[in-house]
Amino acid sequence: MSSNNYSIHSIIAAYGLGIAPHSYYLVKMMANAKDQSSNILPRENLANLKGKVSTQVWDKLARARGAHLNAMEGIPMFAAAMLAGNLAKLPAKDLNYLAFDYLAARVLYMAVYMGVKSEAASYLRTGIWAWSVSIPIWTLLRAGKAVESGDPL
Repeated sequence: MSSNNYSIHSIIAAYGLGIAPHSYYLVKMMANAKDQSSNILPRENLANLKGKVSTQVWDKLARARGAHLNAMEGIPMFAAAMLAGNLAKLPAKDLNYLAFDYLAARVLYMAVYMGVKSEAASYLRTGIWAWSVSIPIWTLLRAGKAVESGDPL
């Protein structure tokens, strides 16, 4: 990685990754809804489709929506970590690595989340989630120590 600091840009990338499963959900839902969906209450569409589409299709839609919501839930902590790391003047190389690691974990998480079909595989998903959450936590801890001591760690 270069000495350029891409950590702020990575926040946009994390948001984009979260939109990907939502886009899949929208396309797949519209293709299967057959006029049974509504833009008036779009968050109700998935619940309204239960029993009206095959279980396999509904499960895919539910996993895609879950992956999207989980990504959106993780963005605030990730964004705070990247901003705090910059405020604490952590090395750009470290911030880039942490951002890349987070984005890689999120890509893997979404792939496993959307593809999981067994209880055993769901625990792999949980492990990847824990890895992804640990990255902003670690970054915030490093930033806090750096601010406290006055030196980047």
